Amino acid sequence: MESKTTFFRNLLMASLLLTSFSSVAATAVGEVAFSRGVLTGQVGNDAPRILGKGLPLHNGETLNTGSTGFAVIKLEDGTRMTLRPDTSFKIVNVDAREGKENAFLRLFRGGFRALTGFISKSKPDAFRVSTSVATIGIRGTDFDARLCENTECDAENKATGKKAQQESKVIGRVALLRGKGSAVGSDDKSRPLTTGAAVYEQDQLQTGIKSFAVIAFNDKSRVTMSPGTAFKIQEHRFKPEVPDENNAFFRFLRGGLRFVTGAIGKLNRSSFRVATPTATIGIRGTGFDLACEGECVDNSAALNPLRDTMISKLLNYFLKPVYAITGSGMYARVWDGAIEFQYQGGKLLLENGKAAFLKNGYSKPVIIPDFPVHLQNMGGAPRPDKITVDDDLFSGADQQEMKPGLYVNVRDGDVAVRGLDGNTVNLGKGEASLSALNGATVRLNFVPPFQKFDKVPVPDSVTPRMRKMINLFGDLGQQKETFECRLQ
Repeated sequence: MESKTTFFRNLLMASLLLTSFSSVAATAVGEVAFSRGVLTGQVGNDAPRILGKGLPLHNGETLNTGSTGFAVIKLEDGTRMTLRPDTSFKIVNVDAREGKENAFLRLFRGGFRALTGFISKSKPDAFRVSTSVATIGIRGTDFDARLCENTECDAENKATGKKAQQESKVIGRVALLRGKGSAVGSDDKSRPLTTGAAVYEQDQLQTGIKSFAVIAFNDKSRVTMSPGTAFKIQEHRFKPEVPDENNAFFRFLRGGLRFVTGAIGKLNRSSFRVATPTATIGIRGTGFDLACEGECVDNSAALNPLRDTMISKLLNYFLKPVYAITGSGMYARVWDGAIEFQYQGGKLLLENGKAAFLKNGYSKPVIIPDFPVHLQNMGGAPRPDKITVDDDLFSGADQQEMKPGLYVNVRDGDVAVRGLDGNTVNLGKGEASLSALNGATVRLNFVPPFQKFDKVPVPDSVTPRMRKMINLFGDLGQQKETFECRLQ
């Protein structure tokens, strides 16, 4: 009889446990990769549970770290996040299924350091983090977020003994995007373009077949990319206080570009150049269009290894007439100022209201009445000087005291922070923002030292080898730590 009672008692307890976790088990979306100190999780009205390495995480689960602990969590799309001490964080909904990609998280208290996965990379704006003062939209990135409720961040900032320095490497932003576009950086990684997204030196930008984009640079140059266009920002350095060091060098690859030059072209004309497969374009403070018919490639490229030989010269002599009867090549027209063709064998000044055609790298540009009819409207892409661009795309605030609010800083990628005031601040690599407790959101001219020198490790730095060396505050090589053993 006693054995039957024990059996039914155990069966009842198992049933209660299964009921308690049935909804949770069905929606597991990640796991705990590492924890130090106390980490608890709670779904709805279920009892809190103590979490440790390898245990699953679920949609609807609120995670809490102790005041002297931190945890690294991994979501099913590959996102990794370090939850700081004394953090309250909710996994509202994560769905990594193809076609349904979505991640919505909520930060109630504390902060985290994140390295996002494929949801943010494959579907821009599908990865969001909500807080009491702002919402963070993530577009494939490596970033930190910290809610400072009182003076703790200002105290940490002063404790670092470091001075804030401007670190932004952003040279331009997408002022307008219709359709789709992408960028490939110097690391050969591709990222989607969105309105407000940052661009950098060595970026190769491209637009989709039925898309166009307007890129605004920090010297107030503007470039419109027509549909199916690709160009590379080879170099762009703007120092208004040192005009001789200014330089802008673009490489036009295909499609159509519409330029209006800014301060670099005005302060030092020779410092603004556009290289094409057929010629280099120099400017004289101007607005102009370039368009490629066909692939717009240098038809002599295959002869380059023989360029200085007699065979090469003979081939060039006989092949030029063949090239001349086809329509493939580069077109240029000027609608303000003037440009200078610098081609093999000479130069040609093209003035306002004029157009020209250049077949290849071995031919001379020819003055023509205008672009061919099918190229004249540049695929519907507007002139960049006709687009209104926000003046604060590159402006930032300076402040001595770290005020309460949400601080976000970006180590790589793009983040959009939308405050309660309705203002959206787009951040690129090396940039930071503050959303005050009233929701007023501004870009900062620096990354706060308390974030730049944060002792809590980024999630990808917590390796098995390092785990025995990391104490509760992220320091390395210190003595055995004291663990906190209480539920939040």
